[in-house]
Amino acid sequence: MKVSQKNLKDAKGILVIPFFDNGEQAVQLINESNPFLGLSKEEFNGKLGKTAFITDKFNFQKILLFGLGAEKEFQVEFIRRMAGAAARYAMSIQSKEVNVVCQTEWAQAATEGLVLASYKCITFKSKLEDYTPLENGFIVLKDGNATKEIQKGFILASSQNYVREMNEGPANVSTPEQMVEHAKKLAKENQLKIEVLDKEALKKKKMNTIIGVNQGSTRGAYLVTMEYNADKKNLPFYSIVGKGITFDSGGLSLKPAQSMMDMKYDKTGACVTLGIAKAVSELQLPIRLIACFTVTENMPSGSAQRPGDIVTSYNGKTIEVLNTDAEGRLILSDTLAYIAEKKPEVMIDIATLTGACIIALGSYRIGMYSNDDKLAKTIYDAGEQTYERVWRMPLDSEYLEMMKSDLADLRNVSDSYEAGSITAACFLKEFVGDTKWIHLDIAGVDNNLKPQPYLGKGATGIGVRLIVETLEGLTKK
Repeated sequence: MKVSQKNLKDAKGILVIPFFDNGEQAVQLINESNPFLGLSKEEFNGKLGKTAFITDKFNFQKILLFGLGAEKEFQVEFIRRMAGAAARYAMSIQSKEVNVVCQTEWAQAATEGLVLASYKCITFKSKLEDYTPLENGFIVLKDGNATKEIQKGFILASSQNYVREMNEGPANVSTPEQMVEHAKKLAKENQLKIEVLDKEALKKKKMNTIIGVNQGSTRGAYLVTMEYNADKKNLPFYSIVGKGITFDSGGLSLKPAQSMMDMKYDKTGACVTLGIAKAVSELQLPIRLIACFTVTENMPSGSAQRPGDIVTSYNGKTIEVLNTDAEGRLILSDTLAYIAEKKPEVMIDIATLTGACIIALGSYRIGMYSNDDKLAKTIYDAGEQTYERVWRMPLDSEYLEMMKSDLADLRNVSDSYEAGSITAACFLKEFVGDTKWIHLDIAGVDNNLKPQPYLGKGATGIGVRLIVETLEGLTKK
């Protein structure tokens, strides 16, 4: 869809108007403009998320009133929800145009809500009889110009939808090889430098933790590095690392069938990494960025890694693999150590890493771990702004003790069910060296089991707007 600015007199189709929690004033305003409607306060009171429709005596297909709640409790997130509600409603009645009345400072959020809510994965549908795409979204301002805000919101939301579309690809379509092709295409279109290490290159570099996870699969393993502004060494230098398991069976530590059905989403971190590279390059942020992901399947077979195997990682630490279903931290260990060698100022990894994080935080916040307090504060603030919210978890040394092995330097799981997300993060910390680092465990937020205000059921693409906002915040500081 397209999003641009429009004057109210030129608007048509669906019009959405926000009101704070003063239903009497809203009703009075509407009734003064058209006394034939007789709208009552019971029909619309301005409470958060409350809606009312007007269909008569206006030049619009329909007018949607949307409540923003009490003004003192306002969050810009409510504008995303309002725009999302308008987009969903427009598509439900097969209207191809929606107009959102808002202020200039809300225009980015309104654009994000429109674009995110308009997405639906239709790639694998043979018939589209029940789907009418939204073609145009317009931001209607009382005054001013919001071109920059609209453009930024469109790039961020489109990059998030790009992640969602890629992530919905099932394992027989979104193979490791196909993920590499996505990266090559993006690098070509957005002028990114790209390096692809295949299985043979990984073996030569002694990235044994990646090889160990991959060895049960008939498909390849790849470490993909894309670099934005590679030749501009004077710019702030940051890095993003994503986990890309295109299908996670659990390996020989086989998952139950019910737990295996959504394992196509175990590549979310890699997909988000691609989305961030897309957004950063299209926004032309004044930074140098390495976006890296490792991609493979985790499958059982006669050649698969066995519980009890000991492997030597890229940075020389030895790991006792006690559970082959704790594979994400294994492929990330080699990848983080490899990127840390390049000396970025900040390294952020993003991964659907642990079911324990879902138990701890549910589906509303991302588990966040960091070895730097200022960095943690920056990403927390970015989460509140984008509503891709994080919650900082501990990295105390006692948790690392739980990951010590009797036979090797580390074990890939502890011997208890306690603090599973924390011990996994402590394991990863052993591979980042002195680099300022954030780990984001997105296992609870990568996939909506039911529709949300502007993110439908399925892949969410969460992490793109959060991390881009964080990178901008770091650059400003």
